[in-house]
Amino acid sequence: MKLTLRGIGSRYPYGTKKIKMFFDGIPLYSAEGETYFDDINPEYLSRIEILRGPASSIYGASLGGAVVLYPKRAGGGPSELSLMSTAGSFGYLKNSLTYSGKEGSNEILISFSDVRSDGYRENSKYHRNSLMANFNHRIGTKLTGDFLLSASLTNAQIPSSVDSSTFVSDPSAAATSWLKTKGNKTPGRVMAGYNINYHPSKDWDIIGSLFFTLRENEENRPFNFLKETGISYGGRVLSRYVRSSGSVNYKITAGSNIFFENYNSSLFENPGGSGIKGDLTQKGRESVYQADIFSQLEVTISRFTLTGGFNFNKSGFLFTDRFSEDTVNQSGSYSFDPVFSPRISVSWQPVSSVTSYAAINHGFTIPSLSETMTPVGLINQDIRPEKAWSYEAGARFELFKKMSFLDIAVYYMKVSDLIVPKRVEEDFYIGMNAGASLHRGIELSLQQWLWGKRNSSERARSSAVVNLSYSLNSFSFLDFTEGSNDFSGNQLPGIPGNNFSGSICLETAHGFFSQLEIISSGKIALNDFNSSFTDPWTVLNAKAGYLVNIQKRWAVSAMAGLNNITDMRYASMVVVNAPGTAERPPRYYYPGMPRWFTFSLGLKYRFL
Repeated sequence: MKLTLRGIGSRYPYGTKKIKMFFDGIPLYSAEGETYFDDINPEYLSRIEILRGPASSIYGASLGGAVVLYPKRAGGGPSELSLMSTAGSFGYLKNSLTYSGKEGSNEILISFSDVRSDGYRENSKYHRNSLMANFNHRIGTKLTGDFLLSASLTNAQIPSSVDSSTFVSDPSAAATSWLKTKGNKTPGRVMAGYNINYHPSKDWDIIGSLFFTLRENEENRPFNFLKETGISYGGRVLSRYVRSSGSVNYKITAGSNIFFENYNSSLFENPGGSGIKGDLTQKGRESVYQADIFSQLEVTISRFTLTGGFNFNKSGFLFTDRFSEDTVNQSGSYSFDPVFSPRISVSWQPVSSVTSYAAINHGFTIPSLSETMTPVGLINQDIRPEKAWSYEAGARFELFKKMSFLDIAVYYMKVSDLIVPKRVEEDFYIGMNAGASLHRGIELSLQQWLWGKRNSSERARSSAVVNLSYSLNSFSFLDFTEGSNDFSGNQLPGIPGNNFSGSICLETAHGFFSQLEIISSGKIALNDFNSSFTDPWTVLNAKAGYLVNIQKRWAVSAMAGLNNITDMRYASMVVVNAPGTAERPPRYYYPGMPRWFTFSLGLKYRFL
């Protein structure tokens, strides 16, 4: 799964980079900047907060932005035990069991999930077990604690991408080389975090956090076998003070983050791509650190709010080459220059139903280890972090007695010292600072309640709401040359020129609920030359269900879903700048799922 925000990270062929993601304060990214979130089940979450662009000094001023996942908590209701089972096309089966309870001021939620699928494509079987536990407790009158544990174990086959001919004629096929080697990966991860919140007074609170993450993975690829382990740990201290003085309200936030990771990797031969592990060819250990100091001041006077803040970062790494069979010693260290990232914004509420804002933000992203390597395997001491200035303005309108909510945002971001990943082998990329890119866009979203809205967090027993969002993207290379090729002015590959999504959700007082969803994407450039593009596509999904309460203790639900109703053939993901030869065309496309269905049954028991 891959996530991009405002075009950042689009050129990386696999995975999410340059976006920081947190799960209740626990980082879901490596110190190199790659984010891992595939094993976080949606049912574990209560809400998601997305900060687009380098708009957050508190979360590290990353180029793409920050995504904060908030886990579900037990809540104040009665203890519950729920079971949900879902079956669907292509052997899809998911079972989840969740318990939530409260005793006094202590709350606990434990959830277990098992997901498996035979897969639509060849060599695409999937199986994952995951567990989440969340324990919130009060230590004293001014002190509360929150413990979070999340673990997952996955076994996933890899069909990889296909060329344009296979994408049209046989999209369920796997790439020949990956099918031959029976490509697969077995990632596992354990995350634990503890937050403590101290309220010395009604105006002031102090939050301290500690976290630990252990991850390991083995991957069978046609060109080699990869074995990797990573241990990351760190902490966060945040102090927040809120005060009012006459007509002036202000909030001061300050703190620090520290992050360490030790990453070990080994590569083994895969002779002839047969899927048999061969001799060790590379082994290394990387130790990475990042430290942030941040502060933010928010002052509200009448209808104006002025916010100013900064993030100060110091990062570096040490790489130890632990493979002694060759003549090149790749060991080395690199300490990046400190980066100071300021931000300032002003918002104005001329009337109660309209809020407008303007902001200027600075962000950065450090190179990964692979991007600091030269083609001969030595540390490139000249590579620099990417930096960007972002300018943004927007407004939010609450109309028709707060039945309509319209958001508009316009942004302009220039990225300098652009790090461009260059493929020098099938699985080896190096990085180079190759100029600048320009990211411009307009984002629109509309929420329209047809009926049933009570307040901001509750709807009536019968309700209908429409959600629409649209983005118009203009992302291009401002200055980028590679050898004799000048890509300046070309569209950034990997991102559509426009996106649209919409849904209508209906709930009735009798327990019936339904949703109709439409997702649309414009064409996507597949390479820096802009010589190949995907076709635009639109996918339509629908689901409907029924929930009935039996007396006060039991609740039973059933739901059926049909996805990709029109059986649209589309690329769910693309590989940017995929290599090709005269005998083998580039494999750009990851085919999306055809029409497929799911059926779910749920049972809930309340301990009254």
